[in-house]
Amino acid sequence: MKKKKVIMIAGAAVIGIAAAFAVFSQKGPTPTPVQTETLAEQTLRGTVEASGNVESTDTVYVYAEVSAPIERVPVKVGDKVAAGQLLAQLDDTDIHNTLQQKQIALRTGSQSSQQRIQSAEKAYQDAKNNLDQGLNTQINTAKDQVTNTQRALAKAIDDRDVNQARVDQEMKNQLVSATASATTAKAAYDRAEKEYNKAKKEYKDDLDDLKDELKDLKKSGANQETIDAKQKEIDDFEENNGFIDDTTGAFTSVKALKQAYEDAQLAYNNAQKALNAATIDAQNAATDKMKNYVKAVEDAQLAYDSAVQSLKAAQTAASQSLDSARDAVASEKIAANTEALQAEIKTLNDNLKKCTIAAPAAGTVTAVYAEENATATGLMFTIENTEGLQVKVKVKEYDLPSVKEGMKAVITADATGDVEYEGIVQKIAPAATGSGSAAAGAAGAAAAATNNSNVEFEADVLIQTPNTPLRIGMSAKAKIITQEKAGALAVPYDALTTNEKGETIVYTPKKQPDNTYQAVAIPVKTGLETDLSIEVSGEGLSAGTPVITDAKAMSPGMLIAVTNGASALADAVSGASGEASS
Repeated sequence: MKKKKVIMIAGAAVIGIAAAFAVFSQKGPTPTPVQTETLAEQTLRGTVEASGNVESTDTVYVYAEVSAPIERVPVKVGDKVAAGQLLAQLDDTDIHNTLQQKQIALRTGSQSSQQRIQSAEKAYQDAKNNLDQGLNTQINTAKDQVTNTQRALAKAIDDRDVNQARVDQEMKNQLVSATASATTAKAAYDRAEKEYNKAKKEYKDDLDDLKDELKDLKKSGANQETIDAKQKEIDDFEENNGFIDDTTGAFTSVKALKQAYEDAQLAYNNAQKALNAATIDAQNAATDKMKNYVKAVEDAQLAYDSAVQSLKAAQTAASQSLDSARDAVASEKIAANTEALQAEIKTLNDNLKKCTIAAPAAGTVTAVYAEENATATGLMFTIENTEGLQVKVKVKEYDLPSVKEGMKAVITADATGDVEYEGIVQKIAPAATGSGSAAAGAAGAAAAATNNSNVEFEADVLIQTPNTPLRIGMSAKAKIITQEKAGALAVPYDALTTNEKGETIVYTPKKQPDNTYQAVAIPVKTGLETDLSIEVSGEGLSAGTPVITDAKAMSPGMLIAVTNGASALADAVSGASGEASS
């Protein structure tokens, strides 16, 4: 009956639409058939989809801490174990035997070690007493040598200084005559130079005066005889190269004074050369006389320095000997120290305990790598909490900014079909995996610079729905809810377009007085976007408003016919009337 009813309703709708087309075709232009969708309040969700695998929230890996043969493995995959329950027992025979040997060595080694320590301490104390009390023979001998050589050096220096004073006086005596001659010659030279310079100045001054007088005569217009007489006086003055003292009337020859000055200079130079030669001879003689005394001081200094070095060497040797004795005590104590042996015994006792491998936490055994009679090494068991599950997903790089810890998620699995489970984002990895990660290396980073499509970030999504049929290892998907809004109005993306003003609009059918329908534009604001629809709001929009689903094919005032059912057409007639504006 139901099938027939549906067919009848559909048939009636077709007849109604056909009738409408017939009416329209008789009255005017053919209307454009359109589909509508009635607005209804709904909850919109913005989601990011990511895939991954189901895994346990708590996974414990149990490793062998000692290498020994495996005696027994009482558990298998799928067993539920409690914390502390035996997982494997290792053969501890070798460890036990080694432990007994170490314990025997600890008991027997203490007595002989103590005797060696006492002997080393006595040797050290004897060496220290000898050093502290000044009984070290090598040091004492070296000190005596330093004292003797120091005295010899002081005597050699005193002898040198006394004889140096004597030789200096002898040299001074030898130079008295030459020094006196040089001093006398210097005084004569200074006098001659002074007299010569004075005469030169007076001669020049007198000559200048005569020349000035001649100029004055010429300027005054004196007769030639007077001028010639003055010129002859100047010529005679220059020829005589001298002058008459105004006071004494004595004639002074500048030429004679110059010769006297040059003779005095030569005499002084010769006297100075003689003094220099005498000084060199006296110094050489003094050096020869002092040579043995200087050599004696140098030899005494070398002997003293050598004695000082010998004393330092003796003191260093004694100190090193004392250090060696102290080190010997320390070495014996180290050799006698049982801490290392006790540490070995402790390690062996710990290893005995480690031969019993127990579950560190309750859970289900999901992997067993241990085999009886094999040697225990590496990973032995995996224990997981099969009640606490999560999906480890990979979020694309471009989706990551919108994903935050604490966001809700809807989880589905390939094995359970469309059944949805609740989840929540617990953790987001701080570093990427894939071609853009640090692990990918420089080559991967270079590839990521041109194509970031493989850059992903791991995230853990906790499954909150209890008692699910999900199992560890299943493939699963998580839709992470990044935004959610209740009571929103939404339309398909194709229901949106823009008008001449650049405004976003939707179209709604409006009944006209002649019972035809026109497309009327309503400006809207958009909001939350989902995969299939987008939130809209605006004046004239409310729940129940029909919206044309193909807005790009519309224009304001276009003649239309709603084709998605007779009831929809009736709703468009009554619901859109008076709510939308063109």
